Amino acid sequence: MIFQIHISVKINVNTMKNLLIVLFLFSTLLLSAQQNIDLNDPIPLDPKVSKGVLENGMTYYVRANDNPQNRAELMLIVKAGSVDEDDDQKGLAHFAEHMAFNGTKNFPKHELINYFESIGMEFGPEINAYTSFDETVYMLKVPLDSTLYMEKGLQVLYDWASQITDSDEEINNERGVILEEERGGRNASFRMQQEWLPVFLHDSKYAERLPIGDVDIIENAPPEKLRRFRDDWYRTDLQAVIVVGDFNQEEMVEQVKEKFSQIPAPENPRAKEIFDIPDHEETLVSITTDKEAQYPVAYVFHKHPLEKAKTVGDYRKSILHSLYNTMINTRLSEKTQEAEPPFIVGQSTFTELFGPKSVYQSAAVCNNGQIEEGLKAVLLENERVKQFGFTESELERQKSALLNQIEKAYNERETRKSINYAQEYQRNFLMTEEPIPGIENEYEYFKTFLPEITLEEVNELADKWITEENRVVVVTAPEIEGTEIPDEEDILALLEEVENAELEPYEDTVSDTPLLEDKPNGSSVVNEKQIEKVDAVEWTLRNGAKVVVKTTDFKDDEILFSAWSPGGTSLYDLEDDVSAGLADAIMAMSGIGQFDKITLDKMLSDKVFSLSPYVSTLREGFDGNSSVEDLETMLQMVYLYFTRPRFDETSFQAYISRMRGTLENRSASPEAAFQDTLTTVLANYHERSRPMSVELLDEADFERIKNIAKERFRNAADFTFFFVGNVDPQTLKPLVEQYIGGLPYFDDREEWRNLGIDPPSGVVEKAVKKGQEERSRQYIVFHGDFDYSTEKAMELDALGRILSTRLLEEIREERSSVYSIGARPSSSKYPDEEYTIAIYYGTDPEKVEELKQAVFDEIQHFAENGPSEEELAKAKEKMLRERELALRENNFWLNILSNTYYMKDGDFSEFGSYENIVNNMTVESVRKAFNTYFDFDNYVSVVLKPAE
Repeated sequence: MIFQIHISVKINVNTMKNLLIVLFLFSTLLLSAQQNIDLNDPIPLDPKVSKGVLENGMTYYVRANDNPQNRAELMLIVKAGSVDEDDDQKGLAHFAEHMAFNGTKNFPKHELINYFESIGMEFGPEINAYTSFDETVYMLKVPLDSTLYMEKGLQVLYDWASQITDSDEEINNERGVILEEERGGRNASFRMQQEWLPVFLHDSKYAERLPIGDVDIIENAPPEKLRRFRDDWYRTDLQAVIVVGDFNQEEMVEQVKEKFSQIPAPENPRAKEIFDIPDHEETLVSITTDKEAQYPVAYVFHKHPLEKAKTVGDYRKSILHSLYNTMINTRLSEKTQEAEPPFIVGQSTFTELFGPKSVYQSAAVCNNGQIEEGLKAVLLENERVKQFGFTESELERQKSALLNQIEKAYNERETRKSINYAQEYQRNFLMTEEPIPGIENEYEYFKTFLPEITLEEVNELADKWITEENRVVVVTAPEIEGTEIPDEEDILALLEEVENAELEPYEDTVSDTPLLEDKPNGSSVVNEKQIEKVDAVEWTLRNGAKVVVKTTDFKDDEILFSAWSPGGTSLYDLEDDVSAGLADAIMAMSGIGQFDKITLDKMLSDKVFSLSPYVSTLREGFDGNSSVEDLETMLQMVYLYFTRPRFDETSFQAYISRMRGTLENRSASPEAAFQDTLTTVLANYHERSRPMSVELLDEADFERIKNIAKERFRNAADFTFFFVGNVDPQTLKPLVEQYIGGLPYFDDREEWRNLGIDPPSGVVEKAVKKGQEERSRQYIVFHGDFDYSTEKAMELDALGRILSTRLLEEIREERSSVYSIGARPSSSKYPDEEYTIAIYYGTDPEKVEELKQAVFDEIQHFAENGPSEEELAKAKEKMLRERELALRENNFWLNILSNTYYMKDGDFSEFGSYENIVNNMTVESVRKAFNTYFDFDNYVSVVLKPAE
């Protein structure tokens, strides 16, 4: 892969650390000179992957990897997509992908899904596919308990590659499903895209080949046209098989070779054309509006030939690109901190597009009536880089950050997930041909090249990327009476104004003040308790804070962190509701201590950690993670949030301004109106569940926000802190004693308050009539009191899985009336013990009542008869399979620890009973659950229908 950077929360740099970095970079320069890396050398192939091409032309990638254990990721990649369709086949590439699940030689009709569900795989997360312009990709995640499972998995890939049956009956049955998928995508963004995409793609075939296709063709194309597409493009020279998982690599290579060599090579194959996106000297402009759009967005695209990394020198260029992209976006992010930000969101990035093009894209999400202002601000910052470049301090800061991130990836190389390798090999096979040298080589490249990259090299990219040729400007905006939208003449004038603007160089203001000058005295652990059931330890500090620690080996350089205390926004009255709800956001945006957010981010740029305070309805706390090295900095931030929080009124005004821009036209969106109605009705119109609006923002008060945030993080004595990951308790304990032990504490303990937000009793049915498209969305939510227990929560989970599978089979596959449908159960203990089961789908408005009755009929069937033994067995197997994987995830253990302290006061006596509870479920117990949780005299139904 080409290592991709991720911007994270960042660190303090003191004089000694600067010296160490200089020494390190100097030593790395010497190493580079000694290695004499030739930039013209081809990028090597990772020696840990077996890649080859069979005699029939099929490519294969095989790699052994034991994360997750006892699992394998399988993919079939077809280097053909919608751009390869003939004029009478628009949509049939996607249609062909659908048909792969509806019958192959060895898996007739729906047996494929039935088989994999029987061994615990779930359609969607573990059995899936997608179609794009240039590719079609099929994905499986298979368990490896039995060699038969892998054999079946490979057989499915074989069938998908060469033995899909495409029966007339199944093709005709699937038309309705695809039409519903198309219907579900009809919204303001889609309609506007239909207008601007042909301009952007400028006379290319891509403009005419959106993967969803043409409705008339989907509905009426004779089956032989679909088969013709498959015959032309589903062939071995355009296919790759990828197998990554917990197996013997040499044996798997032989198995793949033997299996897939049996597929015949194509005879007289149709020529595969690479379609161009034509160049143009003039700037193309598209301005499109829609009454249902929520906010304006302006884009400027500069199209360039696709850059493929073939040599080591090309890889070095990709590092330059990463540095440039991050630095320009850091500058744009700073503008959102102004009291009146010129845009809601602004970004610029050089990246691959699709087909034979890369693109330098700048975008601004704007406030209504301020499109030119927002776009101008983004373009001026780009022009500033063209005129003056970045600064040395910006570059050195980003070099350090990038080096730390690649080092973290290197440290976790032994625990990288199989899906990441599989996706990397997928990109290697497709048009971008992303190199796969392996993390060991990539780490060496970064260590070698980063120190020697000069500011001039990075700055030269601006002139290369930001050009007048192949430039396209796209503006999409809501139609609002009295709000002017710039026309093409205005846009062209704006571009000229930016190019001729006299600008000042960017000033990179930095601070060398330590994040925490005086470390707290802290307090010691006064009680230590082993939690044998989960192999964790609980420490109680002298200030009353509890700390729970679990050490794992799942990732070599990851520590997850969370903390909470009871209280939240529930402790405040209605007049403070909005202020309380915004307290965490303003707290995070304001910086910390003496440092504003911009200064803080620069100080923390080379630390790999994140930390976010939150204030929810019933609790306040933190979510975070860090590398092993940066754990102390994360704890320093926790200490400062308690002792020296910062509240910046400019940050408050910036946040309110941006929120106002996103909310101003929200009600014009049918989807937003539907969601707001659903939320309001389920809360029985409670005044504390009002959807956020421009009017509600007026209730936000900066002084109250400041006081509420301070109150929520004032007392460590009622907080519990959790650490999970590669953490050494003996190393962590003194840090905990210093920073968490040094937090202020008081004798008073808070509890959350029950606000009395409950769903309405009886049957409540609402229709939202909004939108111009002939499409509907339906939510039916059953709810009621719940005698909370682990066993009942798991029973509810099983019920949802069984019902979801049946609804997919009956409503999607048999009736062809929806694209997606499911039942999503949830349960809670606080503030009330209650449950909900939400059934959701989108469909033709004419079918709403018919499908609602069909859903009720299926529920009634289960209530009377229970599930079949096979249906129950599938649900059980899925639950056990998911649990097996979860037990090797840090996030799972963090949730287990936190939730057990929250809901059971730290009582882990029931932990370990999951498998027994699942296995003890019976058809009769699930039948009773259906009767208990589905009361047809007590539900909420909200449906979205077109405006009349």
